[in-house]
Amino acid sequence: MQAPSDKEASNELLELPPRPRIWNRSEPHAPLPRDTEETIKEATRPLTDIPDALGRSHVQKSLSNNLLEMIAWDLMETLTAENEYNQHIRRFLNILLGDDPDTAHMELIDVYNVQEAAHRDQLVQLVQESLSRSDEFLYRISKSRDKVTFAIEQRRQLKRRMQKANDDQIKHH
Repeated sequence: MQAPSDKEASNELLELPPRPRIWNRSEPHAPLPRDTEETIKEATRPLTDIPDALGRSHVQKSLSNNLLEMIAWDLMETLTAENEYNQHIRRFLNILLGDDPDTAHMELIDVYNVQEAAHRDQLVQLVQESLSRSDEFLYRISKSRDKVTFAIEQRRQLKRRMQKANDDQIKHH
């Protein structure tokens, strides 16, 4: 048996097997169900006026959906839990540094023992890094929640304006 030459081997690599097709172009596609077609037509037809927009189910669902409120609530629970954790880290750091009034009288580490002092310094550095990460997480979650609550308020204002314009339009007709 002879091994294929380099040229034959490269030709084999270039000839990829045909890709399987999801559908055959020559076969007709199954039509969409009638209610799906109607939904698509309804959702994509141009808006004529505000009552028309308010009458569409997908607009009503968008304006009354409470998903943003649920996200804001979850973010608030995350903020609360992380803040509690952050306070524990701060207290632990104060104890390590000897700045905690409740434990200042206790000599937790022999400052004259170089090895214990070095371990304490390493521990302090780790706790400070953990505190820094927790602070950053709190900042980012807080900013995210602010943006979600801003979006909630914007949606409320849009809904009020649309309803007011709708009411005004009905009064004039």
